[in-house]
Parts: sequence; C-alpha cells; structure tokens
Amino acid sequence: MTKIVNLCSLSLIILLLVSCGAREYLGFEKKKIRLEGKRVSILNEKVDSNDIEKKSSTAIILEDVISLSDWPQSYNSPSHLSFNHISESNLESFKNIVSGAGEGKKSKILSQPVIYDDLIFFLDAKSNVIAFSLKDNKIIWKKNISLKNENNHDIGGGIVIYKSSIIINSPYGQIISLEMYTGEIKWEIDVDSSIRSAPTIFDNKLLSLTSSNKLYVLNADDGDLLWQHQGIFNNTTLIDSPKVAVDENIIIVPYSNGEFFALNLNNGKEIWRNSFIDLEIKETTNAFSDIDAFPIIKKDIVIITSANGKLFAINKKTGSKLWERDISSTQTPLVNGNNIFIVNRNKEIMCLNILDGGYKWILSIDDALSDNKKYIWLSPVLINSQLLLVGGKKKLIVIDTYTGKIKKVKDLPNLPASSPIIVKKIPYLLLRNGDIVKIE
Repeated sequence: MTKIVNLCSLSLIILLLVSCGAREYLGFEKKKIRLEGKRVSILNEKVDSNDIEKKSSTAIILEDVISLSDWPQSYNSPSHLSFNHISESNLESFKNIVSGAGEGKKSKILSQPVIYDDLIFFLDAKSNVIAFSLKDNKIIWKKNISLKNENNHDIGGGIVIYKSSIIINSPYGQIISLEMYTGEIKWEIDVDSSIRSAPTIFDNKLLSLTSSNKLYVLNADDGDLLWQHQGIFNNTTLIDSPKVAVDENIIIVPYSNGEFFALNLNNGKEIWRNSFIDLEIKETTNAFSDIDAFPIIKKDIVIITSANGKLFAINKKTGSKLWERDISSTQTPLVNGNNIFIVNRNKEIMCLNILDGGYKWILSIDDALSDNKKYIWLSPVLINSQLLLVGGKKKLIVIDTYTGKIKKVKDLPNLPASSPIIVKKIPYLLLRNGDIVKIE
C-alpha cells in the first residue's frame, strides 16, 4: 500500500514540473506576460470583409427622362434596365379605370399589365385575360385560360406583347398566343409544368421559365420549339415570379435552386454558370436559395440578387464575380445611370454604386409605413428623377433620389400587386383586389 502511495506522489510531482504554470512558479521558466485585449475563439469568430459597410463617394447620375408610348413586357425591356420616366402626374390621387377578379386564398396576381396601341392587357386572379381600351374606356374582350375544374390560381403566369399577339404563360402548364384585338387563339402548346413568370420577348424568340426550372425558347410567330435548357429542380421555393434577361446574344437564366446561367440565345449552349450557394452549404441546409428578382443587364454587368442574402455583380461575358454585397431581396433592383436602387430585407431602401457596390445612401423603412414581416415593398420605379415605391401598409412613397429622404407618402386604395407602369406620361397600378388605377 505504501508503495502505491509513494508512486502516486511521484507522478503528481512530475506532472507539476512539466506543466507551464508549475515551471514558472518553481523558477525554471520566466513568467509569460498576458497580452491585453479581448479573447475570442478562432473557431467561432470569422471576419468577412463583405460585412464591412463600404461607402461610395461617387455622385448619383441618372439618365435623361423619357416618355414611352407602349409597355410590351415586364420592365418594358428584355434586359430589365429601368427608364427614368417623365410624367405629368402629381402622384396625389387614384382613379379606378377597370376591374378584374381580386386575390383570394387560392388565387394570386403576380405579373404587371402591358400596354400597346392604347390597349391595356392584364391577367387577373382567376386567370382571366382582359383587354381594356384606354381610348374608349371599355373592356373589348375577356378570355379565361384556366383548365376545366381548376380552382388553384396561385402559381404565377404573365403576359407579353408580340406584334399583333398577346402571349400568355399560364399557371396550368401552357403557353398561349391570342390575337390582340379579338382574343382568338392563334397557337398554344403544353409544357412540362406550371409557369411562374411572364415571358421575355427578344426579336422573334419567346423565353418562358417553368416552375420545374426548365427554360423553353419558342418561335413567337408559331410556337415551334427552338431549344430548351434544364436546371436542377428545387423543392424549397418561395413561388414568386422571376424571368430571364436578354442582351445581345446572351441570356441570363435564374433558377430557383440559386444557380444562374449565361446561355447563347441562338442555340442554348452554356457560356458560363454560377451560384449563390456554396457546395458545402447546399448539401447541409434546406434554406431558401430562390432567385425571385429579375436579373438586370447593363452593358457588360449583370446584377442579380437572391432571397438567401446576396447581391452579385457579374461580368456578362465571362461570369466572373465583380463584387458582392450581403443584401437580400425578392424584388428586382432598379438599375439606372450609375446606380442600383434596391429594397433590402424589406426593411430599408438602398442606393448603391453599380461599379463597386458601395452605398450612397440608406433609408430605413419606418414601422408606421410597414411591418417588414407582413407587407412587401415592390420594385422601385423612377418618375421625373424621383424614386417611387408602392407596398407596405397600402402606401405609396416618393423618395428624393439624391438624398434618400422621403418627400411624400400617400395611402393606396388597396395592396399593390405589381410596381407601377408609366405610358404616355401616365402611371398605372394593378392592385390585389383586381383593380387597375390611374395615379393622378
């Protein structure tokens, strides 16, 4: 027993001698001086340079104001670049001009109206395509495109003008071309699944993206399939309404799994691909990676954002990343001049420099205007060089583009279904109750 006690005592002494603290205490080693400062775990703390706010000193430059006579597709441009619209409206009151079916539990309105030759066309919450004459102030035709016994209208869809046709992406897996002045069917085709977004038209090519992440490229004259491209299907999706962007011979295709591609317009060949989600994250999370906002192309820069909290600027020809910011949005940014105007996390409006992503101003949205968890702010538009936003708690706000200060707040008759469109200096707005109002 005595031997065991002696052995334990000897082991303890040896342990004390080899430890740092004991060696310092017994004089075998100089005492270490503890450096000042806060201790953090290198395993838990990681500094990301992108999280540091980067301010831009570049002046805000806007393009000259213009007046458009038609609005043939969403954002009135296949590249989704925004115009600086001239308008005679004081943005003070709202006049109802036509009504369709409003939203319900199983019905949604997800697309903008379009205007051509003084006719306004829109898809209401019950999948009625309505043609209304702005000159004669009356509905000239109305056609329901839903399938028999179909009551669910909340998938999406949208419309575009091509020559004398209205072409509709339907929530029921069809693409339909109607004669503009009569509503008669010119051609229709079935696709593999429902369609989330409005078509994009470029020359004679019609580009439609389905909810199964398949892109169809058709001849807009007769509906013949030119080529198609398949992305990876994503189960966790927000079911919103992105659409492809086209500039020159390049298509930017956003898919709901966070991937986006540059494809050759003529043959669909892949030019480059990129993604918002790292491979490691993609394999270990079910977080939403949706790209719900439209990509925007300005010269050789592609601006694209996702619901998972990233805004990218990409070189259009090579796919290389120019810069990125930790900004989350489901709404298409407004790109005009040297600026990007974006709704960040539905909590603030930001103006960024397009060349480096540095911010020029940030406006927090007051709680009195919107509860960010309930009420969505839609994509901004430019009217008379002022920023106009609709959303929140049935609000229209006007913001000084150069300072980020709110100049005007007006109450809307109902929640907006899409951003305003401006034709012949008149702003029009589609509401969720199915009404289209003129903003006067």
